Amino acid sequence: MQTNLEASGMIEFFKVLPNLFSGGVYLTDPKTGQILFSNDFFKNNLGCHKTTEECLESELLTWVAEEDKVNFQEQFLSPNKHSDRDTITGDYRFLMPNEVLVRWFQFEKKKVNIPNINSDLQIVFVRDVTNEKTNEINIVEQIQFFLGLFENASVGMALQDWEGGYFRVNPRFTEITGYSFQNLTDLNIKRIKGEPISEEEMEYFGFFKEGAEESRLTRKDGRRINVYRRISAFRNSQGKPDFYYVFLDDVTEKKQLESYQLHSQKMETIGSLATNIAHDLNNYLQPIHVFSQLGEEQIQSGEFSKNLILEYLGKIRMGADNARSMIHRIIKYSKVKDENSAAKVEISSVIESAIPLVNAGLPKNVEAQFDFSKSPLFTKLDAVRFSKILCELTSGGLLVWDDRKRGMVRIKTSSADEFKFLVSMEFTGLSLPSLSGLNTLDFVNFGDEEFQWAGMHLINRYVKNWGGEFFIEKPEPMTVFINIFLPLEEGQGTTGTTKPHSGNEPKDVWYEISKKEIWVVEDDEAASEAISFVLSQKNVIPKVFRSASIALDTLKTKVPDFILSDYRMREMNGLNLIRKIKKINPNLSAVLYTGNMDGLDSEELDKEGILVRSKPISIDELYETILLSFGFL
Repeated sequence: MQTNLEASGMIEFFKVLPNLFSGGVYLTDPKTGQILFSNDFFKNNLGCHKTTEECLESELLTWVAEEDKVNFQEQFLSPNKHSDRDTITGDYRFLMPNEVLVRWFQFEKKKVNIPNINSDLQIVFVRDVTNEKTNEINIVEQIQFFLGLFENASVGMALQDWEGGYFRVNPRFTEITGYSFQNLTDLNIKRIKGEPISEEEMEYFGFFKEGAEESRLTRKDGRRINVYRRISAFRNSQGKPDFYYVFLDDVTEKKQLESYQLHSQKMETIGSLATNIAHDLNNYLQPIHVFSQLGEEQIQSGEFSKNLILEYLGKIRMGADNARSMIHRIIKYSKVKDENSAAKVEISSVIESAIPLVNAGLPKNVEAQFDFSKSPLFTKLDAVRFSKILCELTSGGLLVWDDRKRGMVRIKTSSADEFKFLVSMEFTGLSLPSLSGLNTLDFVNFGDEEFQWAGMHLINRYVKNWGGEFFIEKPEPMTVFINIFLPLEEGQGTTGTTKPHSGNEPKDVWYEISKKEIWVVEDDEAASEAISFVLSQKNVIPKVFRSASIALDTLKTKVPDFILSDYRMREMNGLNLIRKIKKINPNLSAVLYTGNMDGLDSEELDKEGILVRSKPISIDELYETILLSFGFL
């Protein structure tokens, strides 16, 4: 066969071929599988360096990658695949000796009829297409990677054509908007046909403004959500957009959390201001409380001195004037403690003291009503924190009021059973979007992972820390009940609450007390004067100190048997003062009174022999506290 080829002049033709074709070329006899001729490219790249009589086409299988061997054998080497009109092509991977990377070769086999030779030969063109296939594979992998990101992205992603139609959306986009791909397609068909669709539905065909922005969007279920969206255009060679790439993220919960945090900061500021105002106000109420009671007793006795009544009124007027000037002395900075300081309190009184703050935080179109239990309900909690919770629930930081409607919040305390009581709050006139999280729930028992609103979750945690339970109920579409169950404390008394003074103590008791060294430490002149006056009615003349430092200096010459001290004073607080004196006189009878119990554990202090009382302290309470301190009760 080789001689015949040389005689026919075909060898010279094949020698010229490499100048016309840059790849490999070989001629093969399909009957024997022998390679009759091959050019240098083929020999150098596919490893056939033998003489042509010894080279067989099947030997190429040695270098074909394992995953392509079967295809190469069946599709390229099998004689049954060939016919007069066949042109066989295929791309195959080769693993060449001493090479790590796979190489791709494209084979194209055609039938060749050579004159004067009675044989069907085949010519094969071989091209190295490694670069092209690598690029193609990389592109496919990038597309697959992109599709994986697209489908599994944590943000909504969609492709929108230049007319507004959607041709691909990912699951997160559907989750955020409530619209599936089919829903958006149907809407687009309606829009094209001119059929009516709502303004909320049209929002989904208006994402043509490139850039990023935060806006409001209406879901398919009608709920308004806050979204962050970014739109990018893919443009053609003329610079016109072919389609738009839409990123969409639901930031409603984030906005609610930011709003709640901002509202909490505001409430902390209000709480701080209220604490300082309450402290000063208690000092001013002390003389008003005392002298008004004394004046009433004088008048009821039928025998009273006009000058004495006028003096009482003067003291009352002084307290009122001080209270009026208090608004000009707002303290800019105040330390607010975040720790939970629980104490035994009567819940109705806590809510009643929070009424001004609740009313201050309510919108003008919302009214608050209160209904308190006739019997006292004692529990152990942080009274300041509970007041803040009431303000947060009612002011619109968590449940949003609808400013277009008249709203109402009813707060009620009642006994649930012998072990617990209920603080219930009924809300009407709330904004519908703020209730969307409860649309499918009639009753929600908040657990650690069951509720998405951070503010409600935090309140639930506080209530649980107090041993209570927090429930929310939605009996009607526009009505919400929030129920807080708290445990009842045993006994009917609470710190600072005393039994009415019976007046049946022995007559010589106060005589015995009058012989004791009695100290009163109070930096407010009107308050200290009022206490001194009350004690003087029992012939007890106390030593009054306007500061803790003066009291400590006097301690060098005299040691008190009893001390009544204000807690919050400028130089040293009353608790530290009492503890210093107790080191000298362990038997000291001590009473610490304050308008702000925050941070004081009355039970622990009672173990130290220190009674804690709240301002303003009444006459009967003051008498009873002194008798209790000396062991006469």
